[in-house]
Amino acid sequence: MKTLKELKSRLETEIKKSSHVFVIGHNGPDLDAIGSAIGLCALANYYKKPCSIIVNDEPSKIDSSTKKVIDDCSDKYNIINKNTALEMVNSNSLLILTDVNKTHMISLGEDVYKFKKIIIIDHHNEDNNTIKTEDKLIREDMSSACEIVATIFNNAKIPYNSMVANYLLAGINLDTKRFKQNVTEDTHDTAEKLLRHGADTDFVNNLFLEEFESFCRISNLIINGTIIKKYSDSLLAPIQVSFTLDRNNPETIYTKEDYAKAADRMMKFNGVDASFALGFVEPGIVHISARSTKKVNVGTIMSKMHGGGNPQSAGGRIKTENLLSLENELMQYIPIGLSEKEDIIEEPLVIKKKQIRKK
Repeated sequence: MKTLKELKSRLETEIKKSSHVFVIGHNGPDLDAIGSAIGLCALANYYKKPCSIIVNDEPSKIDSSTKKVIDDCSDKYNIINKNTALEMVNSNSLLILTDVNKTHMISLGEDVYKFKKIIIIDHHNEDNNTIKTEDKLIREDMSSACEIVATIFNNAKIPYNSMVANYLLAGINLDTKRFKQNVTEDTHDTAEKLLRHGADTDFVNNLFLEEFESFCRISNLIINGTIIKKYSDSLLAPIQVSFTLDRNNPETIYTKEDYAKAADRMMKFNGVDASFALGFVEPGIVHISARSTKKVNVGTIMSKMHGGGNPQSAGGRIKTENLLSLENELMQYIPIGLSEKEDIIEEPLVIKKKQIRKK
């Protein structure tokens, strides 16, 4: 599929043909994954088809804002785990992947192919790990999966309620860093239409309120675990890239959202062109969150690390026991994300508390 119109037509056809619609986002779902999944379930319900959202993560590993949405919607949108979904699947089941397109980034894994019909809706890059299906719309030029789903509703004039509008707007807010990046005129237009459908900015903003414990944990991670490296062939305009991990206790387990927030927070410091936060989310499994300005394409870099994303926001999960060795490997891939390959001109500089306060 090449257009949103084709996607809407395909969704309508396949939903109506199906016995049950299943929707799944990436592991460690965020507000874009869960918001777009709720939108797609609302679309299935509009066509009078039962729908379930697959979430297989332990509650303790899900970000508090996303967990709140899941708890609030678990009954209305029938949120189930992987095993329950696999018990329900039959030859007429439809699986829709949203905000993800790779096998290793969903809880179903290779069981995804037990579904005879699969549709992918995503805004992250494809690679050799992308799930095989002809029915997919991957738009890297759009801010989020929520923007894609909201656009389908708006263009087709399909009705949706204020809570669906809230969750779709929350997903857009997340992936645009509250409309600070990856934003187009169409993104603003979509947000305006969501507000007309009853989206409440206060409700959405409250989802982003950070718990104090989380704030302290991430602050400690940044202050004590960040180094800056400079990549450039010019002493006058180096590209500065930050790398954040728990250097005192590398084996410490954090949530995927902790790393995402750490990477986001580093981008607020003057002069940081890209940030990578990495560490264990479970024993032997490392998550990397990557963010950047337009000077560095982190999507390209993370593709080399078997992850994915778009030029300004990307990530990945890697099996390894050696976090520091993985960080060194990551550092070697940074030049491929620059407009021109450049050499390191300065040794890593550890960020101290005084440096943080000055900025």
